Amino acid sequence: MDGLLVAFVSAAFMAVAGIAFAVGQLVTSRNRLQRRLPAAGARISEALTGASGDGIGALVAQRFTEDRFGIGQGFRQELRLKLVRSGYFGPNAVQFYVFARVCAVIAVPSIVLLTCALLLPNLSTLEFVLAAAASAGVGVLGPDAYLSHRQSKQMGEYRLNFPDLLDLLTVCVTAGLTVEASFERIRDRLSKRSRALGRNIELMGAEMRAGRSSVDALASFADRLGLDEAGSFVAVLRHSVELGGDVAATLREFSEDMRSKRMLLAEKKANELPVKMVIPLALGIFPVILMIVLLPVILNLLRLMGP
Repeated sequence: MDGLLVAFVSAAFMAVAGIAFAVGQLVTSRNRLQRRLPAAGARISEALTGASGDGIGALVAQRFTEDRFGIGQGFRQELRLKLVRSGYFGPNAVQFYVFARVCAVIAVPSIVLLTCALLLPNLSTLEFVLAAAASAGVGVLGPDAYLSHRQSKQMGEYRLNFPDLLDLLTVCVTAGLTVEASFERIRDRLSKRSRALGRNIELMGAEMRAGRSSVDALASFADRLGLDEAGSFVAVLRHSVELGGDVAATLREFSEDMRSKRMLLAEKKANELPVKMVIPLALGIFPVILMIVLLPVILNLLRLMGP
């Protein structure tokens, strides 16, 4: 048992060391490439790192393909949409996701078992197996949980900046620009507030330049954002374009409606704040106040009741 444990701990240490070395090589190569390129070529740097970069990037793109791990076309499209909603726009995002899952399944159990072997040598075989199973479960579910958290965070960022997008779009369309030109005009300004939103607008512009209709490109844009507000915006804009209505007036009315909804959401969060403060007050502040008020009384009672 001791020899098997030593062998397993050694293998776990080698696996963790290999993963750490690979991640270090990826970060080093990316930083070196970004230093060589000008600041305006940051997108080119990302594309090179994700598609044909040196080191670990090229290895992941070549070895961790969808066909090798049995990822079908339908699941690949769903996973690709989930990654885009989480803010990962690289061409090899799916391959890096597979690589991250493999590393998590190997690294998390290895670290846990190595820690148990070094710090808790008196663990029984059953406890050792349970720790391995629990850490393997964390390694399997961890990447999906992280993606869900990041997707929720990105959707909150989109929801915060979407009314500003509508306001800027309304101003540009009212000034006489087309919808396509308006999005190109506001892309750089919105990218300063939300980089992911700017990338989504850039993808939409690329789809329009490739020959896709503006309404279909907007529908894909709303699908990538994952917001109900974006879906409603596309439906209203489609109705206005197909029926030949005034796009500027439609955008102005929808923008005012979105601004009212954002104000109602802020009021809702403000009204929920007192309810959320009850538990911290009850657990953290009220006991301290009671202790300060009652401690002198308790001391006086003990003094009077004492011998």
